[in-house]
This record gives sequence, C-alpha cells and structure tokens, in this order.
Amino acid sequence: MKILLIQPPIQDFYQTAIRTQPIGLAYLAASLKSNGYEVEILDCQTEKRKTIPLPPELSYLRDYYPSPNLSPFKLYTHYYHFGLEWKEIQEKVKNSGADIFGISSLFTPYQEEALKVARIIKEWDKRKIVVFGGANVSPNPAKILQHPEVDYVVIGEGEIRFPLLLEEIKKGITRQVKMIDGIGYRKNGEIQINPIQSFISPLDQLPYPARELLELGRYCIQKKPATMIITSRGCPQGCSYCSTYLGMGKSFRARSPENIIGEIKECRKRYQIEVFDIEDDNFTFDQQRAKHLLQLIIKTFGEKALEFSAMNGISFASLDSELLNLLQKAGFRTLNLSLVSTKPSIQKKMARPSGLSEFDFVLNAAEQYGLNVVAYAIFGMPGQTRKEMVDTLIYLMGKRVLIGPSIYYPTPGTSLFEICRKAGILPPYSNQWRSTAFPIETEEFNRLDLVTILRLTRVINFVKKKMEEKEIEEGITGRELWNSLKLRKKMGKDNLFTWVNLLFLLFQEKAFFRLQPVSNGKMELVKEKSSPKVLDYFLEKIQRKKILPSKNNLDK
Repeated sequence: MKILLIQPPIQDFYQTAIRTQPIGLAYLAASLKSNGYEVEILDCQTEKRKTIPLPPELSYLRDYYPSPNLSPFKLYTHYYHFGLEWKEIQEKVKNSGADIFGISSLFTPYQEEALKVARIIKEWDKRKIVVFGGANVSPNPAKILQHPEVDYVVIGEGEIRFPLLLEEIKKGITRQVKMIDGIGYRKNGEIQINPIQSFISPLDQLPYPARELLELGRYCIQKKPATMIITSRGCPQGCSYCSTYLGMGKSFRARSPENIIGEIKECRKRYQIEVFDIEDDNFTFDQQRAKHLLQLIIKTFGEKALEFSAMNGISFASLDSELLNLLQKAGFRTLNLSLVSTKPSIQKKMARPSGLSEFDFVLNAAEQYGLNVVAYAIFGMPGQTRKEMVDTLIYLMGKRVLIGPSIYYPTPGTSLFEICRKAGILPPYSNQWRSTAFPIETEEFNRLDLVTILRLTRVINFVKKKMEEKEIEEGITGRELWNSLKLRKKMGKDNLFTWVNLLFLLFQEKAFFRLQPVSNGKMELVKEKSSPKVLDYFLEKIQRKKILPSKNNLDK
C-alpha cells in the first residue's frame, strides 16, 4: 500500500515562500515509513506562480490593489496561483502509483484548493481513498466530510492516528475505525466524528521528519539551506483568535533537548542545513527548558555557529535578559514578537499578555544584545477602533523595530470567530476569511480604514529603512520629516516620480498616490482611495513623535 501526501497549491495575492516547507507532512511521512508503508510527498507549492482572475467574491479588492502600480508603498497588484498547475498535479497523481492520498488543509481560505486536488483524484479513480488533515480540519471535521470527494479526516496529530486508520483500511473491514479517536468518517451515509481523546506524549517517540522526501534545495533563507524544526507542541495561552489548541491541545509538551540536538546534527550532516526556523506555537513558554536547550546548542555547536529564527513568533511575556542573551549566542539575529495592540483592554479581550513596560524592557534588552525585532500588531479585530490601531502603529514607529502588520482573519473554532458570526459581520464566503481580503468591518472601522493603515505601515517601514541607509536623519519627528521633504522639493533635487515626492504628497494632500505607467514609458500620478479619518489622525499625532530605524545600533 502506497501513500502520497500532498501539500496543495494556494491562490492569493502573495505567498511567504520561506514558510511553505511542509514539515507536518514530513513528520507524518516518517511515522508512516516506520510503520512499513511506502510514502512520497508531493509539495505543490513550488516557486512557480501564474496570474489568474480575481474570484467574484473578492472583486471589491480591485479598488485597493490597482495594477499596475510602481509605488514603493503599494500593497499588492495581482492575484496568483502559487505552485503546480492543475494539469501538472493530475499527471503526478496518475503517475504516483499511490492507493491512498493524504491532503494537507492548513487554512480555511485555501480549502477550495485542497478540495480541488481531492476532486482531481476522484475524477481519475473514484476507488482511491482521500484523507484530509491539518489545522483547518480540526475545527471543521464534519464540514470537510460533507464533500463527497473526502473519505476520512484526521483531527489533530496524525503520526499515530493515520497509521491506525490505514491498518483498518488495509484489512478491508473498517468496523474498528470507531475505536480510533480523532478520526472522522461516514457510516451508512451519516457523518461520524470520533473526538480527540489523547495527544502524543512523550514527543521523543516520534521519528525525525522525513526530509529526504522533500526538495530541500527549494527552501532557503538568504540562499542558505534552511528547515523548520518543532521542539514542542501545545499552547496554554488561549488567545481568542488562535485555533492551535484544537489540534495540538492546551497542554505544553516538549521534546527532550538531547532529542532536538540529535535532529539538528542529522540536518547538518545529512542535508548540510545551516538555518533553522523554530516553528513552535510557544517556544519559550517554559523558560528554564528553553534556556537549557539554548545552552546545549551553544555547547554542542559553538556560539553563533548556526542561524536560528522563530518566525511563528515568541511571546515577549516569557523573555528575560538571560534568555535574550542565550538566544543571541545560539544564533538568533532577529526576534519575531507579537504585541497585538498597545491598548490593555484589547490585550485582555484577546487573552494576550499586556504591559507596554514589559514590551519596552524586552526591546531595550534585545538592543543591548544586538538582536533585531519584528513587532507584530493585529489590525481589524472586533472591538478595535481606528484611533487605537493608529496609536499602536505610532508607538511602534518610535521603536527600533520593523513593523509586522497582521490584518485579522476569522479562524473557525476560536472565540473571536464566534463573536464575528453572532454579530453578523462574518463574510459569507470562506475565501474572504484571509488577511488580504480585509474580512471584518464594524461600526468602528471599515475596509478602507484598514487598507490605509496597512499602507501607512509600508510608509513607516520604508522611512525606517531610509534612516538605516542614511538618506533620512535618524530620530526625526513627523514634522521634521515634512519640513525636510519640503526643503528637498524647494531645492528641486527630486523629480515628480520619486519616493520623496510620494511622501511629500502624502503630507500635503493627505492621500496616497500610485505611480502608473502610461504609453511610451512615461509615468503618471494617480490618487488612491484613502481613509481621511485615519490619515488626519495619523498626520496630526506624529508631528512631535520620533521615528526610529528598525535595526539597532549593535546590528552587525
């Protein structure tokens, strides 16, 4: 019996290529191999991309993502199919020789792409068995099974459940499937869901991910071979917008440091991997455990011998000076921290750690140890206001951080999703439940407000970069920036189509302009739709507020 595990392509305005490595499928493949199954991985999210028409449900976004646009402050310009085309997938499925197909469905807005892969399989041979798993399945198992092309779903961790399911399928009599927790199936036409009863513990019992089944040359960070590594599972934090607990549980489970070191050694020796992205849901929840692991990494490989990141985020509430120092010595160069909002009431509603003093402490200590910071704020959640979101943006403008703007998207199974649903503000189509679609509007803000805030974030990060390049003086206020732009305009140093003029127009006209190519290679300026309420408040508030570059003085 051969199994083909598939990561489907996605369709959206952008793709974060370095976050696409299907490490979950590699874990699952390793478990299947250890149980004697022949298995391959088909990662359809290749570096290929093709411009495709915007779905009718997303047609309202044309006003926000006009094309063409050559402005450095633009958002997105095209809607793409990222990865293998459907005909290519069809051929690979037919030539795979597989009997059972496991399809990863990680995010609700992309479930249609996953379902289309399932339809391709069933249209080719309806006798083939299709099993769905992934983060999108755990809160929606019954809804996924409503689609006739899906035979089974695996809820939560699949490394033990999937092999047990396969044993029943192999027997040809699946009466005992009801005994496997975390499995969904149909019986006499009725959908049956076996709730999760257990989580894998200890995690050391799992084999290392089957990276030999991945095209590792495709996953690089700054041209260096890179991989994801997971050192723990489960998150007790319980943030109201996060559904992690549905698949991985609220109990924090950690691998032993020795087991993790063994995996890193294998990656170095077998695959020549130099960069490791820790994808834990809450890597530093257990401070002492994290410190011990980092100390062992330093002892085993030396200071800064390897390069580490945690792009899934680290909770600033769990960081202290000792831990920050160890992160830097182990090979971290940048920390991804989730602030969410500067307003304590919003932090409380989202079940997030609050306290700007603690966040400021972490930023100051990170600078002391030469660590750069990407600080993430979430915009567009129910309960937020325009002013609160802009205040958070201005606060981060004055810190030595790169701002990571996250537009809230409703995730099924979370308490915030239920708030949206009960308030009647949930968009009707699941492919609208994505950040790029600005899914939520309330009485306090609309989509144009969020679009404007996102553009302002691009402007601030651009100015921070120009400070690092010494084109703008570090630490100037908004008013001083405006005066310097006026002076450059008066001296005639810049033409109409430079970033200087675009910034000048933002201050003067209180609006964004895009650079639009016209005939004969010429350009024209076109005013963008912008939120006057957001821009008026922002431009007034930053008059005396300092702007600091994103990188710290100790960055090397």
